Amino acid sequence: MKPSLLIALGALAVACHRRPPPPAAAEAKPLGPSVVQLTPEGVRNAEVRWQHVEPGAFTPRLRLAGSITGDSKHIAEIGARVPGRVTAVTVALGDRVRTGQVLLEVEAVELHDATLNYLTASAKVRAARDTLARHKQLVDERVGAVQDLRRAEAEAASAEAAFGEAREHLGFLGLSPSEIAGLNAAGSGGGTRSRVRSPIDGRVAALNVSIGQVLTGNENVVTVADVTEVWAQLRVYERDLGDVRVGASVVVQVPTYADRTFVGTISFVSDVLDPVSRSADVRAAMSNAEGALRPGMSATAMVVRPQATPGLWLPAEALQPHDGATVAFVRVGEGKFEARAVSVGLEQGGSFKVGEGIAPTDDVVVHGAFALRAELERSALEE
Repeated sequence: MKPSLLIALGALAVACHRRPPPPAAAEAKPLGPSVVQLTPEGVRNAEVRWQHVEPGAFTPRLRLAGSITGDSKHIAEIGARVPGRVTAVTVALGDRVRTGQVLLEVEAVELHDATLNYLTASAKVRAARDTLARHKQLVDERVGAVQDLRRAEAEAASAEAAFGEAREHLGFLGLSPSEIAGLNAAGSGGGTRSRVRSPIDGRVAALNVSIGQVLTGNENVVTVADVTEVWAQLRVYERDLGDVRVGASVVVQVPTYADRTFVGTISFVSDVLDPVSRSADVRAAMSNAEGALRPGMSATAMVVRPQATPGLWLPAEALQPHDGATVAFVRVGEGKFEARAVSVGLEQGGSFKVGEGIAPTDDVVVHGAFALRAELERSALEE
């Protein structure tokens, strides 16, 4: 870049640190010949980029701030169901787990007592079934009393109920149906360890437990998350609610990936406004098969606003104030950019509708217009 261009850029940056927006509904004002000539190196140094302008190339967008969150249906905070001491941890951070997979084992006195109750109930139900069968046979042979049969039926029903309750209690404490069925063969010593299992498929995102640790049964010790689908959690103010609808597309950016965008679809717009901020909760669902997005990341989403009338739109960066008018720079040759006065309408989401001055066939500078304006001002000062 020429030294004079660098000096002009610096001076103009200090004097115009905050560029005023183009005047609303400004009329195009004729200008004299105003062409900026840059070398190929100057174009690269000033980061000048242009784009073929056509209807729909730029559209009004609503900018919303928010963060990335996980789908609550696919995040599990898991803890032991009983107090006890951890005897085994079978997973590590980052491991992929399946539904029902054992994550850790806890030795629990409560489970030992529940196992004894189950074995006792199992013995009682077997005895009650034998008694009932014998009374049925006696009644069938007309040598037994019906009253004794009815009493045996009641006792068998009571034993079955107690047995079922004991079995469900063991299931609640972490034993699988096959493990419960094997308790009769293993005896009372086979059911003292509660196995904590994953309720969903996913990856181990947090593991706050170690062997020998004593658990109370109330704390969460493992987090399993499936982040193949995530949400962009956004807030939209009351004045902009009319531009946000379920099903609308959004383009999301996160600071971690400055040059990358993610596409989502609005799946929820709250029916209730926050009384303090006067804003509503908005969620956009996004696919995250690569795992690039992580819950907790800050995010910025751009929602395409509906256009009242079709036409040519330019981003605010492409428009610069010059000589009492608003100008846009059009590429007219190799390294040549002409400043053209344009008429602009009201701003919508960072874009302005352009009337006179720009044709659909023009290549308009959409990045680096500030540097071209600085060179134009420098040339005017020299003259």
